[in-house]
Amino acid sequence: MRTWLLVLLSASRGIAGDGADPAELKTRARTYLETASGLVAATPPEFQAGALLQIGAITSTFDPNRAMELYEQAFAASAVLPTQTGYRVKEEFQSLLCEQVARIRMERAIEILTMIPIPPSGEPDPRGGALRSITQQFLAAKQIDKALETLDRLAVGGAYPFEAVTLVLKALPPGDERRQSLFSAALASFQQRPDVAEYDRFIRTFKKEMTLETFQSSVRALARAALDGKGLPEPHSQTIAAPKGTVTLTDPQDVEIFNLVDLMTEVDAGWAREVAASRPGLQQVLAQYPRGPASIDGNGETMTTRGTIRPGQSKADVEARARVIAFETVKAQETMAKLRKDPEGALAAIAQIPTPLLQVKMIETVAYFSGSKPPEEARPLLGKCAETLSKVKEPDYRANAWGAIAVNAAKAQDMQLAITSLEKGIADARAMLKKDADPDNPNLAPRSAWPSTQMFKLLFYRAAKALGGDAEALLEKIPDAEIQIMARAEMAGAWLAAPSTPYFSHTRRAGRR
Repeated sequence: MRTWLLVLLSASRGIAGDGADPAELKTRARTYLETASGLVAATPPEFQAGALLQIGAITSTFDPNRAMELYEQAFAASAVLPTQTGYRVKEEFQSLLCEQVARIRMERAIEILTMIPIPPSGEPDPRGGALRSITQQFLAAKQIDKALETLDRLAVGGAYPFEAVTLVLKALPPGDERRQSLFSAALASFQQRPDVAEYDRFIRTFKKEMTLETFQSSVRALARAALDGKGLPEPHSQTIAAPKGTVTLTDPQDVEIFNLVDLMTEVDAGWAREVAASRPGLQQVLAQYPRGPASIDGNGETMTTRGTIRPGQSKADVEARARVIAFETVKAQETMAKLRKDPEGALAAIAQIPTPLLQVKMIETVAYFSGSKPPEEARPLLGKCAETLSKVKEPDYRANAWGAIAVNAAKAQDMQLAITSLEKGIADARAMLKKDADPDNPNLAPRSAWPSTQMFKLLFYRAAKALGGDAEALLEKIPDAEIQIMARAEMAGAWLAAPSTPYFSHTRRAGRR
């Protein structure tokens, strides 16, 4: 098949698909989408929800009314999705659906949002994206009062919608009395349901506009929550590689206080010193960076990375992992420093990174960098990217990067590499599918949300970008008929120049909540 594809592509001009009639491709894409929606109707409801949302998102770019029909069908199908503590697939899906609906029919989006249960405190609230999308639509229509009224009504009891409120605050004129009311409401909500990361960003965005009293109260509440371990992100270590040297914090509370120490110093320098003095693990780091991240030069020579601390992990294990992260951070920093002048040297540094996920992300960075180079320079560099990527052992991490190489190889007019890369990416996605469908330990999440399904979507979006209409020949390599429907729809979306559809992935094995 590869030889046949190359013969077809050699007859086209430049990048694959240039010789195809764009109007014919768009017609074919719309036919695919309508056929796909019919095929989905014969699949299990748990698969229908994700597939119909995907097809609706693509269809919305040219037929909003038809998209709404598909969204309504997706919402009905979502009734069977699982919902339980720590695994609220139904609520997450309906919130994502609500974001899409808000772009077409605001009233219906609000109605859907009111039907999504608010998770208990301590669990993530998935409704933030939907509230942001609804707020964006109101603000685009110059309806600030309506946006505020809707937020007041829908946000009660859940996590404070910082993103949506930030949009409103930026739209309100300076001096508007409602600004201070929103700042007070944010503080009150944070005290009831802390989220340190979100509130930290919020304070930094608006600290100059808050009253002094509100700012000081906000920072004290933020520091208190961090010290009490409330509202923190997943426990993690933090490594900073900068010209002054590399430092690592392995205690989650130390990480958060370090990141807040500049705000704390603004409020009360003595208090900040007292808190820091009570945490021995902070002393060495603050000696180098006395105002936390604010002491670090933002000149592109500094990198900050985090590593998750798993439950039950010993201090020695955390410190050992932190040393690996520190090494990786330096290598990633070295990669970025070499990228423009010595991209092959950058790839050599990448090859020394032990963690596959970071390694692959850096390879993708080099692949996209090649897209800015003339074809004669890009082709050998992309070949090196492929060579480096082939040495990564985990297909789960590797698959998506093959798509990045393929798109840039097509741009550089290296169709052999584009096709080979896509075939390797699809082979990796098949390995992911085998793991998802393992009869001894299957992924119990909805099939449309399997990581392998989402990877096939991404790869076929990129295949359509790289090969144009000839990407269709690769569909036969997907062994699952239902997943093939979603890959074909994503390919059609690329032909229509629609954005890639939302990535919605879940994994749950037996015994895992």
